[in-house]
Amino acid sequence: MPIRERIWAGLLVSCALLGATACNDDKEQAAKLAEVQRIADEKLKKAEQAASEKVAALQKQVDQMKADAEAAAAKLKSEADQAIGKAQADAEEQTKLAAEALKKARSAYKAEGLNELAQLNKQVQEISVKSAKASAKVKPLIQKSMKDVVKQQQAIAKDLAAFDKAEIDGLATAKAKLVQDLAKMKGIIASMKAKLG
Repeated sequence: MPIRERIWAGLLVSCALLGATACNDDKEQAAKLAEVQRIADEKLKKAEQAASEKVAALQKQVDQMKADAEAAAAKLKSEADQAIGKAQADAEEQTKLAAEALKKARSAYKAEGLNELAQLNKQVQEISVKSAKASAKVKPLIQKSMKDVVKQQQAIAKDLAAFDKAEIDGLATAKAKLVQDLAKMKGIIASMKAKLG
């Protein structure tokens, strides 16, 4: 075989070997690439699964925290409603007690005024009996004073009636007016007693 043919044959064998080797390298590279791709896909799949599990766990925690917050809010609202209800009941009870105390105070002041008026009226009756035996000069003075007594009795009756409508802050004023009118009547009675001697 001549050299030229040998060169061509060597070249052909080299190319064939090189081509076969290149094919083998391409196949190996393709296989390695496929293996790397498969490993990357597995790692990606595992990472996605782990992330999904973490998201699910976080969502579960968020849901639990929401439920706990709602339960706590409901409990606080319930406790607040109970406290408000109790405070309202206490306020209503205090209002009732205050109304009863006011009613008792009105009755006590009125009873005290009626008692004092009854004593003064008894004195007026005694003076009326004595005035029948009085001189003609004193009788007209006593009769004039008796008219003043009647006016004071009417004023005292109004004072006593004022206790029925007086509020807690008006009781002292009503009491002062009653005491003043009773004092005027006592003055008139003292003047009549002095005239009768």
